[in-house]
Amino acid sequence: MASFFISRCLLLLLLVLSRLLVVPAIAVQVKEAVGSFNSIYSFGDIGDSSTSSAADHIAAALSLPFPQPFSQQDTEFFEMASHHHCSLMIQHRLSPSCSSSIKIASFFMTGKNKVLQKALIFMDQPGINDYKQAFLHGKSISEAGHLVPEVVATIKNSVERLINEAGAKTVMVSGVLPMGCFPGFQTLFPEGDSIGKGRCHKGLNMFARLHNDHLWQAILELRLEHPAVHIIYADYYKAFMAVVKNHAFLGFKTKTLMKACCGSGNGPFNFDVQKKCGEEGVTTCSDRAMYIHWDGFRLTPKALENLIDTLFSKKGFIFPEIKFGEETTAAVERHHSRIHGGVRDTSSIVRHLLCLSQFSIFNYV
Repeated sequence: MASFFISRCLLLLLLVLSRLLVVPAIAVQVKEAVGSFNSIYSFGDIGDSSTSSAADHIAAALSLPFPQPFSQQDTEFFEMASHHHCSLMIQHRLSPSCSSSIKIASFFMTGKNKVLQKALIFMDQPGINDYKQAFLHGKSISEAGHLVPEVVATIKNSVERLINEAGAKTVMVSGVLPMGCFPGFQTLFPEGDSIGKGRCHKGLNMFARLHNDHLWQAILELRLEHPAVHIIYADYYKAFMAVVKNHAFLGFKTKTLMKACCGSGNGPFNFDVQKKCGEEGVTTCSDRAMYIHWDGFRLTPKALENLIDTLFSKKGFIFPEIKFGEETTAAVERHHSRIHGGVRDTSSIVRHLLCLSQFSIFNYV
């Protein structure tokens, strides 16, 4: 118990220090990013036959063509990059899947790419797999905290390469989701006294915020170094907590709020780290649309759709906000209407969902 308390104190100290280390860029006025995109390229975790990717929902929200998987026969116009963010995982040899990511990314770095200049480059939770692998290999939260500076430095370097070597003009980087609200991470850290009133693991969420704070500082530095490039931060953490806070209104079950739809049926989170979705003994819920979590580490398509819809609600979850033309704005409005069914006044729905102060969202963890 004493060691756990010390670890919590160290993590809290790191979080406080990270919030004090604000670079001068915080005072720089950031202009809106102009959303004149004709495609979306995504780096990060992508969906499979059971789930969908964040890039799919962003494409739908912005009326862009859906990202397509990488095809080696057509390297000029592929839309999707990699399954994994491969920073520390390469160094520590924790994932054999990263060689394909390097091969795919190399096509971006072969010179200035005019296609990318009119594309939205989306980095979906870069670094999340590094932390996931560290936790799966027995690392404590405080031990994983020591990885944060190196992971964020790798993300920053990746953005710089996309700008300098591939000619990217608009890059959106998301923070990580609140890990303490996910069945998989909570199963790995079952300490009962660290669960907050929102049934999320406080220590894991504090760790996620530590990463996001470091990432935010890196983005501010990048904006100073590349003033002609639109570098956008997507606050997954706050957007997700807004969805969780209003889960009942959005049609998600309260009693299964922290449970996986596809799981083993054992334990409070319906998740077993030894049994993956699709394996023998793992069942799938019949009402997936009423669950937030698909498995231990991924969201259901409906939850992901609501997350992206919240991001683009112009309520401060994306900074700077993207300024769309009239055609794209109309497409976004149609997307809102489709998601919320037959309700005509979608603005009232968004106000209901997002009439949360930043303080109350963070208090929920």
